[in-house]
Amino acid sequence: MPDCTGPAVVAVVGAGASGTLTAVHVARAAAAARRSVDIVLVEPAEVAEGLAYSTRDPRHRLNVPAKGMSAFPDDPEHFLRWLRRHVAVDFPAGGFAPRMQYAEYLAACLADETGGDSVRCTQVRARATDVRRHGRRLRITLDDGTSRPADAVVLATGHGAPAVSWAPEALRRSHRFVADPWRGSAAPAVRSGDEILLVGAGLTMADMAQRWGRAGVRVHVVSRHGMLPLPHARDPQSPAAAPELPDTAPLTLRDVRRVVFDAVRANDGDWRRVIDGLRPVTTTLWSRMDEHARRGFLRTAARRWDRVRHRVDPAVDAWLRERVADGSLVVHAGEVSDAREVAGGLAVELGDGTTVRAAAVFNCTGTCVAVQQDEDPLVLNLLNAGTAQAGPLDLGFATDPAGRLVPASGPAASIWAIGPLRRGQLWESTAVPEIRSQAADLAADLVATLPAPSLRRRARDPYGLPLTATDGAAQAYVEALGRILRVQSGAEDLLAEAVSTDPDFALGHAVQALLGVEWGADVDVASSLHAAHRAMAKGDERERRFVEVATARVREPGAASAASLLAYIQTYPEDALAVSIAVPTIAFGGATEIPAEAWALVEGLTPAYGGDWWHRGLLAFVRQEQGRWDEARELADRSLAEEPAAGHAVHARTHVHYETGDHAAGLAWLDGWITTCGARASHRAHFSWHAALHELALGDDRAALRRYTGQLAPPTVSGVRALVDSASLLWRGYVNGAWGSADVGEVLASVPADLVADPPTPFIGLHAAVALAAAGDCQGLARLRRSASRRPEPAFRDTLAPLADALADLVHGDADRATEELLGLRGVEALGGSAAQREIVEETLILAATRAGRHDVARGILLGRLERRRSPRNTRRCAQLPG
Repeated sequence: MPDCTGPAVVAVVGAGASGTLTAVHVARAAAAARRSVDIVLVEPAEVAEGLAYSTRDPRHRLNVPAKGMSAFPDDPEHFLRWLRRHVAVDFPAGGFAPRMQYAEYLAACLADETGGDSVRCTQVRARATDVRRHGRRLRITLDDGTSRPADAVVLATGHGAPAVSWAPEALRRSHRFVADPWRGSAAPAVRSGDEILLVGAGLTMADMAQRWGRAGVRVHVVSRHGMLPLPHARDPQSPAAAPELPDTAPLTLRDVRRVVFDAVRANDGDWRRVIDGLRPVTTTLWSRMDEHARRGFLRTAARRWDRVRHRVDPAVDAWLRERVADGSLVVHAGEVSDAREVAGGLAVELGDGTTVRAAAVFNCTGTCVAVQQDEDPLVLNLLNAGTAQAGPLDLGFATDPAGRLVPASGPAASIWAIGPLRRGQLWESTAVPEIRSQAADLAADLVATLPAPSLRRRARDPYGLPLTATDGAAQAYVEALGRILRVQSGAEDLLAEAVSTDPDFALGHAVQALLGVEWGADVDVASSLHAAHRAMAKGDERERRFVEVATARVREPGAASAASLLAYIQTYPEDALAVSIAVPTIAFGGATEIPAEAWALVEGLTPAYGGDWWHRGLLAFVRQEQGRWDEARELADRSLAEEPAAGHAVHARTHVHYETGDHAAGLAWLDGWITTCGARASHRAHFSWHAALHELALGDDRAALRRYTGQLAPPTVSGVRALVDSASLLWRGYVNGAWGSADVGEVLASVPADLVADPPTPFIGLHAAVALAAAGDCQGLARLRRSASRRPEPAFRDTLAPLADALADLVHGDADRATEELLGLRGVEALGGSAAQREIVEETLILAATRAGRHDVARGILLGRLERRRSPRNTRRCAQLPG
């Protein structure tokens, strides 16, 4: 079944001229193909401006006449007509419009092309930091911590930052040095009568000279050749015919020079007409040169080519020459050799021995497009992942003829590049006439590769993942998923309804099997897995992989299935159910018992979920595990404000109250939640356990016992939860002196015997050991120790087995030996669960040390706790210790 429902999503990264032209042509191509498309422009600034057109200075003009700046190759006068409608009815075809008007024109074109029902355009004000495959689609990571899915991505990032390697270190360190005149913070204070230095003599220099030279500032310009930009002709002629190219292959640099100079001679020395006529064949010339010739061109001819190719408005040229004549613009040939701070400015030494005293130095040397030296996170991540590779001479990315990225290995992703990112492949790839042609070709290729729309709209889960199920089954599944994410009861019944409604719903059967294992739900696990495998061929790729992951987790719990689950999440990070299974919480055992690994997983998925209430609650739990209480509380409260029944957020806030010693307020808040929003919590027993911990900490032993009897005693709670919550509370109350015995007989009777004798996880093993100790069952502890010793996992072999020995010694009455064994116990953190749950080992050590008369050990533990959090009980226990 196709995996596209509704409009395809095309993301354009960057919305300057390149990005806006791309969006315009994608919209046109989609409309021509009768395809519905959502275009997403990823751009923090205003659409259509970019670096070149963001200026609001009317003196900054286009460098190409109006007749050459149409957005559409097949309609060359489109921009001219727009100018005559919106600016001046008699705007000349050879006139040079202010650049800010071109930005307005591009924005108008975009609005015209995306104004219908089938093509929509939205802007995301952020910067892209990565693009990765996720299943059949792509996911764009943004610098605001969120991410967006897309079916195709176009990289239209424009020019990179100018190179600064030419600048002496003292100059680079100075606040008077403006490394990029079009980006970053405001320029240093420059007053009328000051002098400034512009390094570089191209188009940026012309802009900066106009900006500052008209403000009574004397402008110095330094470049290697010491020549101003060349102007367009005041009365431009039509381009010369493109010259015939020699048949030799590859072309040498001498061949190319001969082609150009012969053409100039053939056109009576009118080099402007020749250069303009070369435009259609420039890419062919470049592609037919070998690497040696191209490098020679960059080294010896590129600057001269840029000077004749990228010319200025004749009016700008006249103004520059007038300023040279009156001495307010001084041009130097050479390089910057040194700089030092002096009063009121910088003393900048030039290679010819001249010293310029400058209030500011502007870097006008042009952009650096060596991608492997680029510090842009997006470029770095694409290269590191092999999604892209450097183009010829490290100028931009390698692309195919339509602009699609050529990966370092493997199949190409649906990612295209346009503009300066293709310079290594095309050379001429920075001006509008070239970019509009690229945009048109790219758009046709891109739209042709978009996934075909499905004949029937598929249901999706809350995070956009498609479901291969009937509408009724999908609806029941989505509701079940919501309950799982909220940690509410009833999910298993809704899943049963889903697979009953649609027996071919493979995903529903697989999730049923997982709940049978993880939650102890009343499910025939083997039959559910069999049904999932029978139907999985009808699902999509993601659903088939999930069935395989679920099968491995049921049949082969351990490192291999955990790795399979984590690999699945890497491909499908939006699968919140899979993430829930992988993170050890009250709901699931997790794919790792090492907290730091679980933390990294949750934190790393922030871009996929952004501000989602469920992920925010999960992150809140991570933050409390890290001891970042204020952050955890804030995240939990924000999650609960959106979803008051969010179980993970409640769990996180509950831990914050406990770990910070805020017992009275925590108890009041938690009790209020349990009786309202928590009434349907699937792990309500665990929240009752938390409330009882507050009561024990406050010394209200009767309240804790009443809570056990009313909310935690079997048959209200049974199975795994009885072992983890009920039995552990009885033991904790006993070792704290809240009651004289820990009668766990009815609890153990409600727990399957194999769960105690041969626990599936170290975490369950910890609570099995505690329950056996509470029951005084030394034989059971011995069986548990033997079982744990035979397991290969260190948490079983090296931690749980010695813990069972220590508890058996305590039950036997050898408190001193139990104390030594518990003091030497390592790897308790690897047993899993929360710090509050693992604390039961420490509680047991306090009891053993007290019985052994080793009051210094008990006192040291209690004092350490009191430094972390307040507790009336621990204060009293510490005071009651002899000595």
